[in-house]
Amino acid sequence: MSWLSAVPLVVLAAAWVTLPGLVVGLAAGLRGIAVWGAAPMLSVGVIAGSAVGASMLGVPWSGAAPATAAAAFALLVVGVRRLVLRRPLLPRPTVVRAAVGESVRTLLRGGPDRRWTGLAALGGLTIAAVLGLRAVLRGMDRPDALSQTFDANFHYNAVARILGTHDASSLTVGGLVNSPGFYPAAWHDVVSLVAPLATGPGGIVVASNVVALVTTLLVWPLSVLFLVRTLVGRSAGAALAAPVLALGFVAFPWTLVTYGALWPNLLGVSLVPAALASVAAAARPGSGTVALAARPGLGPDPVSPARPGPYPPGRVARWFPAGAAVVALGFAHPNALFGAVVVAVPPILWGLAGAVRRGLRGGVWPTVRAVVAVPVVLAALGGVGWFMFVSPALDGIRGYYWEPEVSVTDAVWNAVLHNPEDNAPAWSIAVLTVAGAVWALRRARTSWLVPAHLLVCTLYVVGATTWSSVWTGVWYNDSPRIAALVPVTAAPLAALGLVALCSLARTLACLVRDRLTRAAPAVAGLPRPRAAVLVAIGVIAVVVTSGGLYQRSHIDSLAAIYQTPEEVLVGPEQARFLREAGDLLPSDAVVAQNPWAGTAMLWPLTDRQVLFPHLTGVWSPDQRIIAERLRDASNDPAVCAAVAETGTGYVITAPPTFWQPDPLAAQWPGLDALADADGFELLARDGDNALWRITACDAGRVVGS
Repeated sequence: MSWLSAVPLVVLAAAWVTLPGLVVGLAAGLRGIAVWGAAPMLSVGVIAGSAVGASMLGVPWSGAAPATAAAAFALLVVGVRRLVLRRPLLPRPTVVRAAVGESVRTLLRGGPDRRWTGLAALGGLTIAAVLGLRAVLRGMDRPDALSQTFDANFHYNAVARILGTHDASSLTVGGLVNSPGFYPAAWHDVVSLVAPLATGPGGIVVASNVVALVTTLLVWPLSVLFLVRTLVGRSAGAALAAPVLALGFVAFPWTLVTYGALWPNLLGVSLVPAALASVAAAARPGSGTVALAARPGLGPDPVSPARPGPYPPGRVARWFPAGAAVVALGFAHPNALFGAVVVAVPPILWGLAGAVRRGLRGGVWPTVRAVVAVPVVLAALGGVGWFMFVSPALDGIRGYYWEPEVSVTDAVWNAVLHNPEDNAPAWSIAVLTVAGAVWALRRARTSWLVPAHLLVCTLYVVGATTWSSVWTGVWYNDSPRIAALVPVTAAPLAALGLVALCSLARTLACLVRDRLTRAAPAVAGLPRPRAAVLVAIGVIAVVVTSGGLYQRSHIDSLAAIYQTPEEVLVGPEQARFLREAGDLLPSDAVVAQNPWAGTAMLWPLTDRQVLFPHLTGVWSPDQRIIAERLRDASNDPAVCAAVAETGTGYVITAPPTFWQPDPLAAQWPGLDALADADGFELLARDGDNALWRITACDAGRVVGS
């Protein structure tokens, strides 16, 4: 399959991760960059939430569920918003006409972000998409390339299960491996909305790669753009730089495309900047101090990101996105939600300090409210911290441990130079991040970003240098998961750093121009350099001097999983055999197999269900009997009972190939040497791969005879 033929799927995936949230965001009063930046976060919440609701109501899962939920939720938000603003639920026609007219006039003036800022944001997103697409095309090679990773089995087959059962709820997806309870299924829900339109075999694989591409090249840059817009206002230079620089980090998003593969984490972390922007808009850190001074290329605009617009944002637009962020990140992956909690602590504390300052200046009742708010907020933060780091409810997650990767000194340098996993140092990004931190510390509205960045860097250092820690347990003590959080704060800092350096260059150029004017008055006719133009030049310089924002590292990272993996889960010959086996099997077949042989990929490649869909799982007693004693089916009645209970009728045998030797691969002895066992009919063979039909348990055959 070619990438050109996958374009409709890319458009469809982009539509699903933006349009539902766009409808809800507009209903909440968000406008401009804010509504586009929050749209993926709101879309994920709507899609995953509607999946749970549809399952509870017994409604089969399809695109109609999230579409209906988005429309209904938008109407609900509009109603709540009008009640909060003390307006009638049904406005008079004259009010509607006036609102529409004001909307048109606002758009003609360039919208709430001004025309040049909007165009700069679009330009930045386009540059980021071009650079990222080049890395994906060269690294992934084909849209139907298989991810040769441990968790790929689960993610592919979870989507296959959703399509087979028409149930996408996060409360039921864990049933794939008999694991009851909650499993974050937002990623699988989005893929399941794209996969049905993928033609040919392996549509789930194609849809997964497409959603990974859209998450990397659209969702993540939009999210960072939203955060930068919230931090510095309507700056054309910042809007241009933010989405481009967001793709310059190895730790995220590129590592999570391949490591694991942790696709749910990829989706979740890509939403964290938008969640952080929502928290900052609600907490309003720095709003109790002097308003942000006008700076070349940055602009004043110390107001919320949705203002000005045809509808004043009000309390709904301020608080609704922050609440929606909790839902969206929880459904995407709790790792992302925990990360968002950590980086949200500084803006909340900054906002609390500003609220206290405003309260003390506002009289008795504002002072009382501020005094009451302090212990309430601190208690809430303490409760969340206890749940994350102490609560026994998360002991299972904290129990994971990993061998330390580097020394403390090396880990610190890795965090500073953005080169985890022995990648080449990202010097350009590192310099811009430091410059941005210096600039951010000079302003109350942005200063909280620096301690937030230091927090995630510290967590990474702890995770990379210890076997396990109470502070990193909620991320499975896994340093790549924690390293992925560093760009959440580093990306906006780098954008601020580039704009600040270009602003400094403009100031110096103006000083030189003024001095030259005294000596040569003709110089006065030369135009002053525009800050946004200097930022554009700066972006080009960074891209060129960094090799296309470290394209080689990104391409190699993708190719190491999709083209030249060290550990092969499914080779080309075996994938071809699985597709041929799928043609021989009935549509309702259930096939026993050893997943360590790559045979679990039969389900996503051919839509034929497998009995063991992942390398590990909480297997039922019947599954264990089949895994351990299937070859004895002709003389063991318990085996045929398990076969009948699970509906298993076929077997695929192949030698284990992944992570060998691994003792877990030896837990399927009942599937070995079926050629020497009675009760199995050979249907197809290709080298070491074979497809068998179980005849030992056929009706009329006496087991044990």
